[in-house]
Amino acid sequence: MENFDKDALKDALGGNRCALAVDTAALRENAKYLIGKTAKKLIAVVKANAYGLGLDAVTTALAGLCPLFAVATAGEALAVAAKGLAALVMSPVSAKEAEELSGKGIAVSVSCEEDAALAAAHGLPAHIAVDTGMRRYGSDWHDIGRLLRICDTDGLDVKGIYTHFCTADEEDTAFAREQNARFERVVSVVGKVRFGYIHSAASAAALRLPATGNAIRPGLALYGVNPPFCHAPLNETSRLYARVLCTHILRDGESIGYGAAYTASGNKRIAVIGAGYGDGLPYFSKNQLSVSINDFICPIVGRVCMDCAFVDVTHARVEDGDYALVLGGDGETSFAAVARKTGGLPYTVMTGISERVPRVYL
Repeated sequence: MENFDKDALKDALGGNRCALAVDTAALRENAKYLIGKTAKKLIAVVKANAYGLGLDAVTTALAGLCPLFAVATAGEALAVAAKGLAALVMSPVSAKEAEELSGKGIAVSVSCEEDAALAAAHGLPAHIAVDTGMRRYGSDWHDIGRLLRICDTDGLDVKGIYTHFCTADEEDTAFAREQNARFERVVSVVGKVRFGYIHSAASAAALRLPATGNAIRPGLALYGVNPPFCHAPLNETSRLYARVLCTHILRDGESIGYGAAYTASGNKRIAVIGAGYGDGLPYFSKNQLSVSINDFICPIVGRVCMDCAFVDVTHARVEDGDYALVLGGDGETSFAAVARKTGGLPYTVMTGISERVPRVYL
């Protein structure tokens, strides 16, 4: 993501209390990198509001590079289809949802004969989900007979087949490789010619493993964050900024915030920033998180509130109206670093940025 000087940043963020700055050009560059590295078709995972970046803007940016967008819900699929783009729902759909999706060119996942019959009855294209060890959705890879019956369901328009690895982002990828071997066996027996899309590799597998298929299905890497044990040259796509709402002096021995959880040792200058846990800043009372203001790393102190947080700016040059980098960038504010400190994952931090935060597209 391009760095802005102080005045340009303020202009871009438009005076918002907090805002998520999204670089759609960087997003496209990541897509091109992943396509080039794997020489496979791109199925972009845009569930959870495109990992928080904004479904509409992300699908628009990737439309020329991505023939298919993967989502988790019927509502997300309808939003993609409304733009004239192809969508795949990767969670099981109900009869009510199948009826809503019918006639819109939306593909669904099928894991059993009942799923296949439902899809066929509503004219929904299908991708066959194969469970090779994740034990979430999918038809058991051992049961080739069932997989063949699913594929041969009367009236079913089979477009693809896929699986999902559960250890591709672990140090030891042995089980992921075993899953890949299982999937390769299934595809070879069922018949590759049946499928326009064969996909198994999410972000980590696309970057680390020789995964089976003619398509990849990245999420995290597309949005500029390397999965564990990956070191791809990805471009940063998003940063959460919060405006300094006010500053004041906290005197020696005075406390601040809910529960009086922080007490000043010596006089401190405190900035109140306009992002709290209602915006996606993780609620964390151990005073381990920091923000960056004017290139100064400043610790969050006290408990994070729903709508704001307290930052110690004693040793920083900070004025009311400045913007703090809360999530994103390198170092202590990066999604990966914040995830480690709060016991989460980069996914949970990114998708935790709430709908009330304006998205500003650069």
